[in-house]
Amino acid sequence: MLEMIANKKLGDDENYRKRHGKERVSLLGDTRSNNNNSTRRLKTRDNRKTKATAHSDPSNNEEEERVSLLNDGGGTGNNKSKNTFLSAGARTKRNSKYNKGSNNNFTTRALSRPMKYAAILLVSAMSSFLLLRNQSKVIHWDEYHNILEPEESKAEPRCFEESRSSIDERCSCPDPNKALGNETSSLWKSNHERIVYQAQNAPDDLDIVFFGDGMIEQLSGTRGLGINIEEGMEAYFDQQFTRKHGGNLNSIALGSSGDTGPNLLWHWENGISQSKLNPKLWLLMVGGNDLFEKKCTDRFVMANVLNVAKRIFEDRPEAKIVIHGITPRKDYADSKSQELGHLWNRAQGVNLAIRKFIKNHSSRISFLNLGQELMANRHMKGRSYLDPSLIADGINPTPKGMEKWGNLLKKKVTVILRGFDIDKHRHQKDGGKIAKNESSV
Repeated sequence: MLEMIANKKLGDDENYRKRHGKERVSLLGDTRSNNNNSTRRLKTRDNRKTKATAHSDPSNNEEEERVSLLNDGGGTGNNKSKNTFLSAGARTKRNSKYNKGSNNNFTTRALSRPMKYAAILLVSAMSSFLLLRNQSKVIHWDEYHNILEPEESKAEPRCFEESRSSIDERCSCPDPNKALGNETSSLWKSNHERIVYQAQNAPDDLDIVFFGDGMIEQLSGTRGLGINIEEGMEAYFDQQFTRKHGGNLNSIALGSSGDTGPNLLWHWENGISQSKLNPKLWLLMVGGNDLFEKKCTDRFVMANVLNVAKRIFEDRPEAKIVIHGITPRKDYADSKSQELGHLWNRAQGVNLAIRKFIKNHSSRISFLNLGQELMANRHMKGRSYLDPSLIADGINPTPKGMEKWGNLLKKKVTVILRGFDIDKHRHQKDGGKIAKNESSV
């Protein structure tokens, strides 16, 4: 009995020790967990500070992460707290990348809108250009008074040097806007009657009418207002420019030696415009006598040429017009040298001015300049020379020169005619202005 009591007491004591030991273990465990919790709270506050610092100064993130990793590696915290801190650092880095990406996306969206507007404006501008470019190529002649009707002034007279004339002792350069006939020359009148007769009896299916000064008269077979016969030129013209004699074009040449722009206006107003001439193309050649003989300034030479083109342009609205440039000639015909002088330099300036005007303002008028075919190939110190086999007297081409020039001229005008559809140039009058449906050649 005593043994049973003793054993029971020992069992109770052992149970007490075990229970007390568990309680001590539990208390120690709670203490460590409390320590861990306090450490976790401290590190959470550190993480919050780290996040705040990362937002305020992202450049310090790497340094802070490096310091934290070293502290954790020193055994100040457990693995769970270390993982928690590392995830916070990674989260801070990830947030900074996200913010950077969102800024880039915002900038891209902000830039894409102006780019879209710019693209729309560009497409609209191109569409407007394609639709309205024909209208921009229409000449409204009333806008060019300063070119067609230049005014003479003391600062800039009509002539670039004084010349004498029985009609006007101050200057022989004619008024560009007024038709001028040569009432004192019976030869001039006789030649006028000849070209009017040709115009009135021309074929209906004409491709080209050559209208101009001495080179055009020479093309038809005479020179000097019908006095001199150019051997072989009439036959050459018929073979190259008329279908009746084997050519692939139908043409006539109405030329008058020594004529200026106002002289051609007189021919036009006194017989040629009244004829039934209606070719596909008018080739106009004038300006050389205005410059070399009448000593007109560059502005007045240009006005003399363009006023003739304007009159044909308005009276024959269905036709194409080609203006040929001033051809080379000597300043003084009796000079033994073949060198071209300062007047040729002025002629080139006039040609360039007319070419620019035509290019910018009309698709019905073209510019053609083949005068270089009559020049020598040699050049010395920037100087130009005539070829004596092509221009013997310093002014008028020889038969060889006329054929060389005429052959190239035929090729050029044939190309223009192939690209020219007369139906596209039919106009409807609207306040005296040409219709909008002109097409380029």
